[in-house]
Amino acid sequence: MGYFEEYDLDSRFKSVFTGWHPGSENGHYHTVINWDQRRTISVFTPEGKQDEEFVFEALEELIDNLPADVVRIAVSNNLELLSSSTAFDNDTTIIPFYPSPADFPPQLQLPKVRRSQLTEIERLGLQADHTTYEPTPSETRHVVFKYYINEGNVTMFWHEVNCILRIPSHPNIVPLDRLVIDSVTASGPEMVVRFTTPFIAGGTISDNVSRIFKLEHLRQLITAIDYLNLSLGVAHGDISMWNLLIDPETDYLRLFDFNLATKLGHEENRNDVKLAIFTVYEIITRDLSFREEEYYPDELAASTVLQMEDWVQHPDVRLEEGVTVSEYRRVLENWVNNRRQGIDKELQQDYKQAPEAAIDWPSMPDFSLVDCAGTMMRRPSQMRQGMIRRGEPFIKWQRPPTRHLPLPAGQRLLATGEVVDDILQ
Repeated sequence: MGYFEEYDLDSRFKSVFTGWHPGSENGHYHTVINWDQRRTISVFTPEGKQDEEFVFEALEELIDNLPADVVRIAVSNNLELLSSSTAFDNDTTIIPFYPSPADFPPQLQLPKVRRSQLTEIERLGLQADHTTYEPTPSETRHVVFKYYINEGNVTMFWHEVNCILRIPSHPNIVPLDRLVIDSVTASGPEMVVRFTTPFIAGGTISDNVSRIFKLEHLRQLITAIDYLNLSLGVAHGDISMWNLLIDPETDYLRLFDFNLATKLGHEENRNDVKLAIFTVYEIITRDLSFREEEYYPDELAASTVLQMEDWVQHPDVRLEEGVTVSEYRRVLENWVNNRRQGIDKELQQDYKQAPEAAIDWPSMPDFSLVDCAGTMMRRPSQMRQGMIRRGEPFIKWQRPPTRHLPLPAGQRLLATGEVVDDILQ
């Protein structure tokens, strides 16, 4: 079922809080998000076993067989389950803010699909699934469903969706398909839990090393970046080979994932030209050491790779027949020099100077008023235990673990996390 079949523990789990266990002097309390099951669980570990690696190993051993309503566990030095709790007072799950469809401009007439209409096919990564839905009775559409279950993605989602929905159709950019909506009750107000984009088979350039990376693909990457930067005044902000696809039907390179997109000049460190230099180097050599060593984009120096005498092609990498690595470098470096010496200098990294800079979007809408320790405040999230205590409904995300998939014949898994019986037509 994809991403979580073969995973490292840091990919499956995220530690969001660590502290002393309430009422105990001999242990630690950890709050962890399990991205696979989309659930938050608290783990109590013995003294001397508070490191993240131990917590993740304990969860790997236990989490897939814990009942769905367990919110806290205690484990021994030997990774054995000592106790578990389903009490909502022990629940550390946070429910993030989701905007209303009314927060988006009505003139855009954005198409929508309900989360319950999406069927999960494969887990592609953190908060991204390959799903299907039927826009008409005779059509099944394959899409990528991007969503968020944590507070940290609230603002990121707003900027990403508002950027991508305003980008005109372009052959080298993956477009928005539909907004995904949900409601906490059958008659409750709709909320936008993120969106879908067309699913493109074959995996990313990072995943599929055996696919030929043609010189034309490099030119298409340059075209896409120039269109975003110079025509629209937008910086993608995360150019990398794991955000690039090759469409098997058209042989076009397609750029996706606008999580870090911004208006040009708002974030000086998100330099698409510099990131493209490292991306092309990494595609050819499969050497990720520079990006792994320097976590922040502003710490990457393009001269590090541009001044190398040779880029050694990885033995598994396939380039266009008859085209040398030096020709790829020549095309890349000519573009880089033109941007540095000409257009970029004139544009001065200000999105308002771009010809089509009308691609603008509003600030984040006001967060809902929520109860926070007895005081009503506008916050991007609230604790689920408080909502349960007050009798307030909330969106549910939890789903079966990858290890319990595929489902038996005749069943399917909805994007809501619900397992349903398939209706034979």
